[in-house]
Amino acid sequence: MAAVSVRSALLSAQQLARLSGFSDADVGACQDVGLITPGDGGGFSAAELTKLQLMRQVVDSSGLPAALERYRDGGYTLGSLEGYLPLALALSDLSYREACEQAGVPLAEYQALIRAAGLPDVDVEQPARIEDLDVLRGYVQLRQLPIAFEERLHVLRITADGMRRAAEAQVELFRVYVEIPLLETHRDDPRQAHEAIGQLGARATPAIASLTGWLQKRLLEQEILKHVTEEMERAMSGDRPTLQRTGEPAVAFVDLAGFTVLSGTHGDAEAARIANRFGEQVTDVVRGHGGRVIKSLGDGAMLLFTDAGSAVRAGLELVTTLPDSGLPAVRVGINRGPVVAHAGDYFGSSVNLAARITDYARPREVLLAESVIPDGAEGVELEEIGEVTLKGVAAPVRLFRARPAG
Repeated sequence: MAAVSVRSALLSAQQLARLSGFSDADVGACQDVGLITPGDGGGFSAAELTKLQLMRQVVDSSGLPAALERYRDGGYTLGSLEGYLPLALALSDLSYREACEQAGVPLAEYQALIRAAGLPDVDVEQPARIEDLDVLRGYVQLRQLPIAFEERLHVLRITADGMRRAAEAQVELFRVYVEIPLLETHRDDPRQAHEAIGQLGARATPAIASLTGWLQKRLLEQEILKHVTEEMERAMSGDRPTLQRTGEPAVAFVDLAGFTVLSGTHGDAEAARIANRFGEQVTDVVRGHGGRVIKSLGDGAMLLFTDAGSAVRAGLELVTTLPDSGLPAVRVGINRGPVVAHAGDYFGSSVNLAARITDYARPREVLLAESVIPDGAEGVELEEIGEVTLKGVAAPVRLFRARPAG
């Protein structure tokens, strides 16, 4: 791929209009009120384009005058974007179309990657971001691996989902503890508040990006070391690698009882707050018993343990401590059996049965399939319920109810 350079005064007013979707007159109106400002030589930087693109998302042409009037009144500011997003606003001398051609990546394939990541579609004639070109170079290397394109997209969707949740939480934290207090403190001078918010955001954003990048690298390192260790142990035992490895862990599901009714009664905002607390506490409890949260299901979660005893003890702690902390009652279903691992998720009849057992459980109950019994669980008493018919399961299933001993 050809060398690139950062443009500091790249775009004309006409290019701003075309790339933002505004008319030339709209761009002129934004410049007149100071929303966008030209740099040396009269050209506009990428930051000014980003400001117009943000404006375009919230107003149409007929609503622009009102939005600009609100800007003049100090109701909002876009002047701190350069501080928040310095790297994202650095553009190259290549359009996205040219970059893909030079990299040998079909444009349709690149657009599919963007969509799988949950990012907005790009104008292929727009100057490409410097950071996007760096990623494109890396993707060229990944294309050499014998991995089907659909599988690449699948893993990208999973990665993007987790990172988006992290980004949402980070921005919300800043909003609650920085923006809202400053706006309240400077309610009579919103411009001063926005200036302070921008300064703090400019300092915080690089730190957050660095922390997130560090964490991703460390987690990837852990998974690589885990994989290498498993391969070494398999080689020492004489086992041959298999296409789909299976094992017999304990699979559990935990579910918030009555969450749908709660959402309808208290509203979406309160339901989201409860779901967030639920996810955090489930993660803490499960990790404390050596398990993993495989995926969050909004009002539930799928869990995996290497031994059933740990799964049972974790389930009993969940049904006890979560309601005690003010959350709605939860229920847990556990099964043990072979699973199929794929792209960070687990599948198979063992997983499905654990989910059906959870659906059958009542609030504050931990129900187990018979397959869990051989592992035992110290400090736990089991009460046989007997064979029950579960939805979607052909044969009756023998279940047990777990309780703390004594």
